[in-house]
Amino acid sequence: MTALLVRPYRPDDRDAVLALFDTNLPDYFGAGDREWLIETLEEPDGPAFVVTVAGDVAAFGGYEIWEHYNKALLYWGMAARRFHGSGLGRLLLFERLLHVALHADPPTRYVTVDTSPAVAPFFRHCGFEETAVWPQGYRSGMTMHELRFDLAGLPVEELVARRDAALAAARARLGAGA
Repeated sequence: MTALLVRPYRPDDRDAVLALFDTNLPDYFGAGDREWLIETLEEPDGPAFVVTVAGDVAAFGGYEIWEHYNKALLYWGMAARRFHGSGLGRLLLFERLLHVALHADPPTRYVTVDTSPAVAPFFRHCGFEETAVWPQGYRSGMTMHELRFDLAGLPVEELVARRDAALAAARARLGAGA
C-alpha cells in the first residue's frame, strides 16, 4: 500500500508545491499567480499543509485568520492534476476546517474562500454557501465566487468524522495506507 499523509508545510516542500501548481495551468490558475504563490510559500499568512502520497507532495493549501473579523480565509487549495478526483482536495479541505475549529486564535466562526466558477461547486458540495459572485472579480478577468462555511453549524466531532471519511475515501481510491 502507498502511504497517504497530511502534515504541515515545510520550506523544503517549496519546489514540489510549485511543480504541482504548474500542473494546474492554465485551467485553474493564471501564470501570474505563480509569483503570488512564491510569496505565500516564503512567508505564509497562516498555517499551511501538504498531503503526501508515497512521500511525494500531492496537494497544498492553508488558511489565515483575519484578526478583526470573525473569519478565516482559505488559500491555495490545490492538488496535482494527476490526483484530481482522488479525494485529496476534500481531505485537505476538511483538515483545514478542523484545524481552524481547533486552533484558530482568536476562535473563529466562519471560514471563507474565493474561487473560480469551475471550483465553486466543489465547495458547495462540501457544505459551503455562496455569498457573492463577482464578474471579472479576479484581475485576470475571471469571475470570482465567494463562499463561506459556518463552523458554529457543526460540532467538532462532525468535522473529525468528515475529515476521517475523506481520508478513508482517498485511501480507497489511491490504494493507500496510513
